[in-house]
Amino acid sequence: MTFSMYRMEHPFEMSYRNDWPISGTLFHSHAFYEIYYFQEGECTYLIGDKLMALRPGDLILMHGMTLHSPNPSPGRPYVRSIVHFDPGYVHRLLQPEPAGALLRPFEELRNHRISLGEAERELVENLMYSMNEDFKSRRRQASTAPAPVDRLDIRFLELLQLVSERGSGPIDDRSPSSERERHVQEVVSYLEEHYREEVTLEAIAASLHLSKPYLANLFKKVTGTTIFKYLHNRRLNQAKILFRFDPNRSVSSVCREVGFVHPAHFSRLFKELEGVSPEVYRRRMRELSER
Repeated sequence: MTFSMYRMEHPFEMSYRNDWPISGTLFHSHAFYEIYYFQEGECTYLIGDKLMALRPGDLILMHGMTLHSPNPSPGRPYVRSIVHFDPGYVHRLLQPEPAGALLRPFEELRNHRISLGEAERELVENLMYSMNEDFKSRRRQASTAPAPVDRLDIRFLELLQLVSERGSGPIDDRSPSSERERHVQEVVSYLEEHYREEVTLEAIAASLHLSKPYLANLFKKVTGTTIFKYLHNRRLNQAKILFRFDPNRSVSSVCREVGFVHPAHFSRLFKELEGVSPEVYRRRMRELSER
């Protein structure tokens, strides 16, 4: 399992029709915004407190710092296109009012799925193809001074406009389509409400009126990870959010607030999954806030 806060070298990055398989559950979070477009295959996506069974043509808007992980079905293609961007990048391209309007769906809806119709899918496919060609061209010309606004920027703003128009309509998010997905969604909702407390499998199973073995096996099958690995990742992600927005908080107080009883256990898991100790991470966040 991998868990990290991705960092971008540039304020805009994208990958088009990425079909690389995923090995293990890839939990991650990041400070930038993301447009995730699912094109082929079969995949269950866990994002924040939502479990989504994706269909080709689903487009997800992701707000920064939300824990998320795909779980594609083995033996099936997994094709997706992803756009990462710093919201400040949009503000550099536009005046404050239109920039704010285009970013509003990410900030108000947060982690929202849009199911595109056939005509919209064709439009998004063509737009992302053109954006990818422009993105490759921009990377090849990185040594030259970039234009204030280039073709990639124009197409990117067009994509944001499409997202903004769809995001202002009725919410069409689908509920879990099967009983097993509903049970897993109930587990995720339970953990979201109780992750700061002591959590036991017995308590979760009793809350859902299910047996412990059935619940543990079902969660692993649907999400690709165990209930307690997910719980640890949820707690660690919350710790990173607290360090990011209040880097003067002590490690011990953050440890307690996110539900860890033993500081040594918290530090070991944090370093194992993030690559640095909580103290080092907190210091880096403080240095960034002082720049």
